[in-house]
Amino acid sequence: MMVFKRKQIVVLSLVLMIVIAGYLQYSYKKSSILVSEIADSDVPRLGEAVYVDNSALFDGEVAEKTEDSDKKDNKKDDKNKTVQASKQANEFFAQAKMDKDKTRGKNKDELENISKDPNASKELKSQANEKILALIDKSEKEMAIETLIKEKGYSDVVVFIADDGSLDIVVKAQTLSDIEATQIADIASRQANTEISNVYVRPTF
Repeated sequence: MMVFKRKQIVVLSLVLMIVIAGYLQYSYKKSSILVSEIADSDVPRLGEAVYVDNSALFDGEVAEKTEDSDKKDNKKDDKNKTVQASKQANEFFAQAKMDKDKTRGKNKDELENISKDPNASKELKSQANEKILALIDKSEKEMAIETLIKEKGYSDVVVFIADDGSLDIVVKAQTLSDIEATQIADIASRQANTEISNVYVRPTF
């Protein structure tokens, strides 16, 4: 009877050991699966190289560089337009002065021919001489006004005095304030001895 109980105890012990061994093996496998899941996950481990997605950062840098490039291009375009406008203004002033001198010179030559014509009447010669003096007076006043306006800081200016006594003044400037236009008109009215309301001022650039 005692022998049977001992055998039973031994058998139970073996069964218990088998059960424990099976449980431990199951636990180990379960633990291994968890480790593999971690290994396959996106969580970086110590010492492992980490991939960083720089696409958003790169796109931001590209956008910033593009914006800077656009600003530079716009500034360059504005500068080119300013240079082109200034060139056109220079051509305008040069052509305007040339045309004025050419017209004045032609008128003066015709008047001098009349004043020297032996067949012309004394009255006609007198009128021609008066007009010659008037042309000279206009030219001198225009030159004086242009000089005084340039002294105000304007790089170029052209003045036209019409036969009715009105003045047209064009100054090289992008814009003119009311104060600046009034100052220019005041100079012209004093030099030409006319009312300021007869003076017309405009900028060009």
